[in-house]
Amino acid sequence: MRISIISIFVLLGSVFSAVFSQVMVETITSSFNASGGVAIDDSGTVYVADFGLYLNTANGTKVYKVYDDGTVQEFASGLQGASGNDFDSQGNLFQSNIAGNKLSKITPDCTVSTFATNGIIGPVGVAVADGDTIYVANCGGNSIAKVTPAGASSVWVSSSLLNCPNGLTIDDNGNLYTCNFANGNIIKITPDKQVSVLATLPGGRCGHITYFEGMLYAVARCTHKIYQVTLAGDTTLIAGSGMRGNDDGPGDAATFNHPNGIRAKRVGNQIFIYVNDATSLAGNCTSVPLDPVIIRKITLNPVSLKKNEIHAPTGFELYQNHPNPFNPETTIRYILPQTSNIILKIFDVAGREVKTLIDGTQFPGEKSIVWNGRDERGNPAASGVYFYRLQSGSSIQTQQMLLLR
Repeated sequence: MRISIISIFVLLGSVFSAVFSQVMVETITSSFNASGGVAIDDSGTVYVADFGLYLNTANGTKVYKVYDDGTVQEFASGLQGASGNDFDSQGNLFQSNIAGNKLSKITPDCTVSTFATNGIIGPVGVAVADGDTIYVANCGGNSIAKVTPAGASSVWVSSSLLNCPNGLTIDDNGNLYTCNFANGNIIKITPDKQVSVLATLPGGRCGHITYFEGMLYAVARCTHKIYQVTLAGDTTLIAGSGMRGNDDGPGDAATFNHPNGIRAKRVGNQIFIYVNDATSLAGNCTSVPLDPVIIRKITLNPVSLKKNEIHAPTGFELYQNHPNPFNPETTIRYILPQTSNIILKIFDVAGREVKTLIDGTQFPGEKSIVWNGRDERGNPAASGVYFYRLQSGSSIQTQQMLLLR
């Protein structure tokens, strides 16, 4: 495991700069009371729950919808310390109630009912798996509860590595990930209940965590930063200077103030990450007023790898790799209309060069090359999104691919 804080620099000979020049943070709402978890439905609408005013109060009762234009609308009420949440395949929102020791079900028509109580102890994070089995992180019980689609619930796994597990998410292979509020450890739990430490965020006091397109995104509340974590445990800072505040701007300059919930969605070639961020600068990490909050949108712009700068001659074409997703290797095909000096490189989602596949002169025609999923040193690349960029003179084309190990 390693922490890689990406510096600001322009890659020589490249058409894009490092991750922070590709990350922008903006505030999309005015302030309101919604200090709990963040969820996104199938239409891309953001939902934010209200935990309450202080960590030891948890008196929030509502869930809100947040639209793309920043409009905030009450969605449901009658909850007890509304924290983590997630949607099932039927559009029902499952909402934890940390002060009520229960899991609530909120239907699309906003009807709220108690869904499960057995084995639910100070619940925070919620993750819905394929088949609508629900997992709940019990901060109060240092355990993970499992809830069937019919509402039968019990403690599923307990471990000394779980120390007030906060957020909860699940990957494509059914592995659960939670982030401890007490010590900042990100914990991986396999389907056969093997529990291990995947990574550790600086400063402790994890907020929530979410899995999206092969990557984890997690909140370090006390250091006011947002991290990307690979499934191998490599951790990269993507936003937050570490200073306390609510300043918008590029990822390295933007400031956060005890952010908590986090969820991501894709719109075209951009990834939007939503977090709720406290506005009061009073108190410290354990005593700060949690409400009111503003919703911050972090935009990851990997297409500054640069589809908007394509000036390709007729016949110059970079095709989608196959297979995609892939493991461990994939074939990249392209067409050159004339003899050209070409450069074909692989980059990760943070804009770092992973591998140079070709750097030299080639004759016209249809070409192909295999990437074996390894970096320049021969080490296996981690699961996640990668970009491959073909450059011939001023002509550039970029495609995206997904490595799943």
